[in-house]
Amino acid sequence: MTRLRMMMQQDVVRSPLAPGIRYYALVLAFCAVVFGIIPLTIYAHSDEAWGFPIDRLLPLAALGLAVFAVLAALIRLLAALHRGAAIGAASALFCSGVFLLLAHVYAPIQIGPLDGSAMVSAEPLLYSLIELALLAVAALIFVQLLRGRGLGMAALFSLALLLVGVGYAGALTVAERSGPVATSEPADAPSSGAASRSGRTGNLYHIVLDRMQTDAFLAVLERSPEVADFAGFDLFRNNIANYISTLPSSASYLTGTLYKGGDYKSWVRGWHERGLFATLADRGYETWMYAPFERWNGQHVDHFRYNVDIYEAETGAADAGLGDLLEVWLVSLAPNPLTNEAMQLAATARGALFDLLTSGAAPLSIADGLDPYAGMLMLRALRRAEAGLPPDGRYVYAHAALPHAPFVLDSQCRHVAKREGKAGYLDQAECAVMLIGAFLDELRRLGRYDAATIVLHADTGHGIGGIAGKTRPAGGRTLGVSDIGLVYTLQALLMIKPAHARGPLRILETPTQLVDLFPTILDLLDLEPSYRIESKSVYAIRPGERRVARFGFDPDKLMNGPNIIEVQIDDPSNPMRSKLTVLGPATDPRTWLARAQP
Repeated sequence: MTRLRMMMQQDVVRSPLAPGIRYYALVLAFCAVVFGIIPLTIYAHSDEAWGFPIDRLLPLAALGLAVFAVLAALIRLLAALHRGAAIGAASALFCSGVFLLLAHVYAPIQIGPLDGSAMVSAEPLLYSLIELALLAVAALIFVQLLRGRGLGMAALFSLALLLVGVGYAGALTVAERSGPVATSEPADAPSSGAASRSGRTGNLYHIVLDRMQTDAFLAVLERSPEVADFAGFDLFRNNIANYISTLPSSASYLTGTLYKGGDYKSWVRGWHERGLFATLADRGYETWMYAPFERWNGQHVDHFRYNVDIYEAETGAADAGLGDLLEVWLVSLAPNPLTNEAMQLAATARGALFDLLTSGAAPLSIADGLDPYAGMLMLRALRRAEAGLPPDGRYVYAHAALPHAPFVLDSQCRHVAKREGKAGYLDQAECAVMLIGAFLDELRRLGRYDAATIVLHADTGHGIGGIAGKTRPAGGRTLGVSDIGLVYTLQALLMIKPAHARGPLRILETPTQLVDLFPTILDLLDLEPSYRIESKSVYAIRPGERRVARFGFDPDKLMNGPNIIEVQIDDPSNPMRSKLTVLGPATDPRTWLARAQP
């Protein structure tokens, strides 16, 4: 014991006040990973969903610098007291950073999408085993660093991580700035010359109610028939969605195509260059877009409004979406077996962190109903703007996250406590229908309803069954997913009012799919597509016609990635009772040969 005490005293005497740049570099690795690389990868992975520019992450980087300064000061203090303690602390921070980076890459957090539904992790056992192996590797590195081995190499690696983070941020910034830039012109600013550009009478109004099931819409009309007058509309009762999430669904109905392989992201974003927006722009239509994703703006959009921008302008909130990214970031720092527990802590900590990093009022979170609330405000703004805009030659695309979860709006569109289940969904659906009804009434007041072509549809259903007393028999699973849940999710509203159509709402039994929407709009406007499409106008389909109907989804994550599996609805004229048949991967040529079968 005396000898050990003497060795420690000698070590203290020999320890310099400055521990050396290598120790500071080891600390830098931890900060670069935690405050740089991990949040940047989370941002890049779902850049369309966050809805804020990458420079909003600069305060987080500044926080990382502050944390680095504090940790470096602690290392310096430890070095003044005991050189071995300084080495141990710096090495532990370095190994923690390496572990977090490798775990983020090889065992990423597995949670449900941030779409208002409850975030729950499956905490896969495989990921826990991977993290255990990575922890063992980090422990071996720690032992070597304590022995003074590899300090120089570890310091160089730390500096490399910093350069990677800076380069990653620069690449994302360049990509963001080289992409479409939203116009600063407000959507209610008067425009001139639209009618002369297209030479057409009447506007095309294309409104998407995200996750509005057909049965839910009919149930709302039954319980509150006064919410809207849909004179001249055709409702296609058996319409199905071809995908079960927004991005691939919109790519499909805006281009009339289905994913067949190749670069998935290019296909998802392909409607920016071709499809409905490009075709109408070529024919002289002036395009006005209201969208739930800021990056949906493009070269064929004349006037763009981001729904969350409308929300922020009307409420004074700032940086909506940043709080949700901070929550996911905090959860990503927890080990896989503690993901669900970390979510509870992160939900509490995100508010304090948001207040620290920003000076604006905290917005609603996605779980609090940011997107539905923003969609409600957007539809109201759409109605207010109409009187000041041209009566002819405009294509208006408005996509609202209604009646999408979370269910926080009552039937009168007031923000209430979050509700679950069928009752909450129907109330939010009634709010959506009421907003549409108010917009249609405004078109009538302005004398624009008759000449207008109006398309109203969902991107998917919601998966809630038995709303209108129409149920599917229990039992059956497809690729591990309940057939009941799949069929209700595919039940997407589709309603169309051709120009000058009259009479009460018609409910048609025609077997239709959302991929038919693009050729249908071209048919109504007497236009031709510029490329081959895989669908046809709903008005060219006979009610009793036998059609092959397909939908695709990723059975592993239900997020529709490049590993989409094609499934056939054997009887699309009665999807509630139809058998589902797995065809195989969308990239398998045999799947596409099957499309030619009757």
